[in-house]
Amino acid sequence: SALRRMVGSKQVMIEQLEQLVELSLLPHVTVQVLPFEMGAHPGINGQYAILEFPDAADSSVVYIEGVTSDLYLEKAHDVQRYSVMYEHLRAQALNVEQTRQFIAEIVKEYTRLSHG
Repeated sequence: SALRRMVGSKQVMIEQLEQLVELSLLPHVTVQVLPFEMGAHPGINGQYAILEFPDAADSSVVYIEGVTSDLYLEKAHDVQRYSVMYEHLRAQALNVEQTRQFIAEIVKEYTRLSHG
């Protein structure tokens, strides 16, 4: 939905999506899209981030941003559940090249709309 929800003008959306494709070509960036057709998925209840640290002594943390407060989950059991959910999301998503093509098609749609 983030790729299709217009924020700004059609031209702004085109530029943002083209930038996303460019950034996806960087070796340290992975962009994958989970299309609506995939239906329900493990992340449907909201967004989260898994924070990992370079020092092995520091354990990973799940960060959940809320409207009025944030939540940090540090228990290994919780982090493990979110890590498994993340891997399921990655497996269901389009691969990197399919994602680039998917975004390029949306750019074409915005381009047609802005000239039509």
